[in-house]
Amino acid sequence: MVMATIDMHVHLPVKEWLEGSLGPYLASAERFFRTKVTARPMEDLAAEYEKLDMVGVLLGWDAETFTGLPPLSNELIGELVKRFPGRFIGFGSVDPHRPDAAERVRRLPELGLVGLKLHPTMQGFDPSSDQAMRVFEAVARAGLAVITHTGTSGLGAGCPGGQGLRIDLARPILLDRAAAAFPEMPIVLAHVGWPWHLEALAMALHKTNVFIDISGWRYRYLPPEVLRDLKGRLANQFLFGSDFPMFSPADLLQEFAALDLHDDVAAKVLSQNAQRFLGLLT
Repeated sequence: MVMATIDMHVHLPVKEWLEGSLGPYLASAERFFRTKVTARPMEDLAAEYEKLDMVGVLLGWDAETFTGLPPLSNELIGELVKRFPGRFIGFGSVDPHRPDAAERVRRLPELGLVGLKLHPTMQGFDPSSDQAMRVFEAVARAGLAVITHTGTSGLGAGCPGGQGLRIDLARPILLDRAAAAFPEMPIVLAHVGWPWHLEALAMALHKTNVFIDISGWRYRYLPPEVLRDLKGRLANQFLFGSDFPMFSPADLLQEFAALDLHDDVAAKVLSQNAQRFLGLLT
């Protein structure tokens, strides 16, 4: 039986995210990714993913304390998952600086969401801090998973001071404390963590609850060490992802095919590993 491809990294192409949550940071990302992003109805996105026989993991966004910009509501993510059953899976977001961050995490399952999305650079927090560990503890207790941005960022890229954003907060190794403390909590290190991708690979080799998604890249440019381990010893821990709307999932499927992977490895990265990560396999 052929299983649908799972895109582990999908942002909402809606004004609430593009003009609200990103606001002044969007232009730098468009330059970095050499694209122009426009708002689209979610019905169009659902139809596109249905045509591709693809399930999309929708990601929330809450970086209000650090950026001063409004969050993308977790309620909206939950509503979209319910509106398009079987097409989307939802990860909410919680600003770790919020006094009630742990309680907000605990409420995510009530919205039909299965995990927490973090972006240390945009949220301005250290994932290895005691503050962050309280959030991770809430995630683990709620039986949720984590997807976290790692590595450099298109947001702020090419600007003086990177628009005040610190990419060092997104080093993969800063997540190692949480991965060790909560082995039952799956963690996705998004975007392979470049230029610290060796840290991400080392963590995945060391801890089976650590996964790596390849979103945010033209796959032909993936670092050779990443491709080596994707094809070999870490084939069970890599996940397909697009970083939509910065990249087209249809285009990336073609680029993925051009990697000329063994069929069993391709099936793992495109679907089987994500199925396991999301707890869909018994």
